[in-house]
Amino acid sequence: MKLIAKNEQTPEGGKARNGTKAKKAAARASEALKSKRADPVRKTDASKKTVKRSGEVGKSFIDIARDYLRDVVAELKKVTWPTRKETLGSTGVILIIVFLTSIFLGLVDAVLSKVLHYMVH
Repeated sequence: MKLIAKNEQTPEGGKARNGTKAKKAAARASEALKSKRADPVRKTDASKKTVKRSGEVGKSFIDIARDYLRDVVAELKKVTWPTRKETLGSTGVILIIVFLTSIFLGLVDAVLSKVLHYMVH
């Protein structure tokens, strides 16, 4: 917030007297900020956590693992698995790309090796 000097104009158009209007405005702003901090209605993330009641017992490790594996099986049933033909086609494309890339990198390596050999000798 900008404090107004003794002889400066205020935003309202009048002259400020020793910055009293600005000081009052600053005081009101700080009071509003303090009241927001002390507001009991606002809750923090920590207060939103669930609390175990005294009668509740937590799940055992076995129950948690069983639930997890049950969920994994349910998700795997939702997966659309490729057919044998699609799998063989994709594998063929990948092998061809790997073969062509290895030939390209082999040629680049050979050319750079020859260039470096001539530069050194």
